[in-house]
Amino acid sequence: MNYNIHIITGLSGGGAEHLVLDLSQRAKNDNKKVVVISVTSLNDIEHKFTKLGITCEFLNIDSFSQLGQGLKKLKTILTPFKPKPVVHCHMFHALWVAILIKLSGFSLKIVFTLHNNIVSSVLRRWLLFITKPLRSKDIIFSDRGEKWYLKKGVILPNGINLIKFKSEKELVSENPKIFKFLFLASLTEQKNPLFVPDLVVKLKDSGHTNFKVYFLGSGPLKDSLIQKIDKLKVQDHIELMGFRNDVPDILKDFSAQIMPSQWEGMPISILESGSVGLPVVTTPVGSIPDFLDDTTGYLSKLDSFHLKLIDLMSDYQKAQQKAQKFKIKVHTEFDIDKIYDRHQQLYSTC
Repeated sequence: MNYNIHIITGLSGGGAEHLVLDLSQRAKNDNKKVVVISVTSLNDIEHKFTKLGITCEFLNIDSFSQLGQGLKKLKTILTPFKPKPVVHCHMFHALWVAILIKLSGFSLKIVFTLHNNIVSSVLRRWLLFITKPLRSKDIIFSDRGEKWYLKKGVILPNGINLIKFKSEKELVSENPKIFKFLFLASLTEQKNPLFVPDLVVKLKDSGHTNFKVYFLGSGPLKDSLIQKIDKLKVQDHIELMGFRNDVPDILKDFSAQIMPSQWEGMPISILESGSVGLPVVTTPVGSIPDFLDDTTGYLSKLDSFHLKLIDLMSDYQKAQQKAQKFKIKVHTEFDIDKIYDRHQQLYSTC
């Protein structure tokens, strides 16, 4: 197959979007025609695709009234790839627009990645179940991702472009005077940013004040987060840095990544931290326990999350030893070149 077509809900700065970016870059290097289509007008990282010479198309379906025009544009984009283009849809809304044009009589084969192990909406679960016959393949990240509303899943984990995260900068090898904890995620309910001010209070109440949490990301909960920070008076221990494009360059500036997510699929940011040997503290949700455990990181439920951070700060050398084991795993199993090849094999079997 001499082309790769990806449809995604929007071009925000999340893990799914960066997976599409890395797969697209690898496909372009493989001399394939790359088509990236955003369902909505959401656009934070188009410039990254443009820098690689990859054009992104926007359907601009931001409301129901724009659906018809957006579907018409999608058909126009896909028509040159007839008779039956293979289209990789990422997340629910991308799948749904592909389903709608397929139901209208446009022939295509659909590969679908949900990018989460939980669908909270009952309606969405039933829609995924009912449309199973219209999908060729569903990608899941591990056995934990197998659900009744998905077509029998093909296990294919996420990967990262390891070259992006090569740096001459060294991680801090001794106990830092101030531990810098990185929250690298969008400010959404799933990523649970409003938990962090409470976490800070627990750490302070336990007698620990030599730390600061840095938020890298933006999202709908930003204002609520600022209000909670003010209410709990923890401004001295939290800094909001906003959306950043230089994450690979600054990862080693931090002491550890924290991810108190309420649900997940297979978060790319954990692989990114792992690739440079940055310790990770996370909740054991989604497929995370299938590639990170207590020998390579810190897994904790929310009510004891602060205890894991205290453990890390009390013995940072142990944390770094865990991180080095995880770094080897990331470099061995999650290189985007290997993951890309497996995607190509999957597309060819549709």
